[in-house]
Amino acid sequence: MDVFSNIKNVTQKSQNLDTITNNNNVKQTQVEKINKLSNEQNKTNDIADSKDKQKLKDELRKITEELNKALNPLNTSLKFRFNDKIEELTVEVVDTKKDIVIRKFPSDEALRLMEKMREIVGLLFDKKG
Repeated sequence: MDVFSNIKNVTQKSQNLDTITNNNNVKQTQVEKINKLSNEQNKTNDIADSKDKQKLKDELRKITEELNKALNPLNTSLKFRFNDKIEELTVEVVDTKKDIVIRKFPSDEALRLMEKMREIVGLLFDKKG
């Protein structure tokens, strides 16, 4: 009788193990599908974000051109520019007679610092990692 009860126990454990394995395989398949959908969604979002960023950059360039055109007839000493490296708007105070830059907002030092900060943040928080 002991032999038969041992065989019955082993058979039940084997069936339980098969059931658990099948459940894990189903769950793993579902997780893989979710990961695949998530990756596709991330790619779609990245493409949309890059299009939105490019559209925003183009709009900012147009605005800076319009500002400079509007201020040109007034002989003002302000020039607006869009800096691609830091993706920010900059303003220059220019001596119109000598055509030299008197002051820049933000300054060249601040621009270099911002560029380095963006570079460091990009290395630390890379989306690919």
